[in-house]
Amino acid sequence: MKRAIVALLVLTFLGSASAHAHQPVELLNSDTTAAKGPLLVDGTVSFAVRASFTKAGEKKAFRADLKVGDPLAVQYLIVDKKPENTLKNTLLPQLVITSPSGKSVTLKFTERTKFFEPYGKTNYLYLSRYNATAEAGTYSFTLTARAKSSVTIAVGEREVPGEVIRGMRPAATPTPTVAAPSPTAKATPTPTPSATQAGYTMADVKKANTRAKCWSAIDGNVYDLTAWISAHPGGASAITFLCGIDGSNAFKAQHEGQGKPSLRLSQYLLGPLKP
Repeated sequence: MKRAIVALLVLTFLGSASAHAHQPVELLNSDTTAAKGPLLVDGTVSFAVRASFTKAGEKKAFRADLKVGDPLAVQYLIVDKKPENTLKNTLLPQLVITSPSGKSVTLKFTERTKFFEPYGKTNYLYLSRYNATAEAGTYSFTLTARAKSSVTIAVGEREVPGEVIRGMRPAATPTPTVAAPSPTAKATPTPTPSATQAGYTMADVKKANTRAKCWSAIDGNVYDLTAWISAHPGGASAITFLCGIDGSNAFKAQHEGQGKPSLRLSQYLLGPLKP
């Protein structure tokens, strides 16, 4: 599992139409409930879900789909530096896992095991590891802050491509029922419609062209860069000029050969850009 966490924390940006396994997932301020938060389509695939809080009482949440009998593997980690490693356990965000049947488990902090991630040269601490056999359906993960802090929740162990969906889950169109054949004629088979693909159009991106809501299309994916505007080391203008446009060439020109900006970008992924 440590090998999986290394991969999760060092994945660089890949321009493809869907999210990939081992990809960091950044919880947004709008992800206040599991229903509003991102969905990990296959909860057995390894993801690192990052959540940052500014004050006590804030909530952030996400979901993960699992099949009956699947392994449910969850780990709670913090960066081994101030202020996180100086906070008492009672001040770190509380994580509650709720099963499809409504059963809830509150993760208890049972360890402070050091873990050095060599690629980013970053020290982490494992605080809790939880394993169970899954029910069929959607699990909810809800974090409640008890002080200003940041944590990483690792979910899943399989190192294979995965998918993250934001917004409404794509709904499959039901297959039409073929009428029973008459004695003299045969019914023509009707093909099964495919599920609707999640994604965003360029029209959606163009509407989000302000500091208050800044989206950009980069290499076939759509990103919500709003939170990055105030945090970018190059200043707000380095991000605001990407708002509402296809910023692929501009982003590459500005950050060519730099791994950290690409890793940071992947944290703001909304989904694929649809034609």
